[in-house]
Amino acid sequence: MSPYKRAKKEETIKPLKKMLSIEVGSVKDSFESLQSMCNDKANELIKTVEVEPGEQMQVEFWTEDIPEFIGVANISVNHAGLITYSMDYSETTL
Repeated sequence: MSPYKRAKKEETIKPLKKMLSIEVGSVKDSFESLQSMCNDKANELIKTVEVEPGEQMQVEFWTEDIPEFIGVANISVNHAGLITYSMDYSETTL
């Protein structure tokens, strides 16, 4: 008999990560305005996307005219079972 144990299926499955890219605003818009547009769009999205517990969806936001990265929304299911998001603007190219 082999000394190796086969891993359980649950141990080998990693949470799924979904990606989406959305274009909003213009490079001529203020950063505060772009943040507001991204938050509005993320609020719309969490009403329509399907995310299971353990999954995470990342939504990248870019400007429409000249493609500049604005930020990313991390969408997931919280402890209460509600779909929520958090915005991250730390890697913006604006």
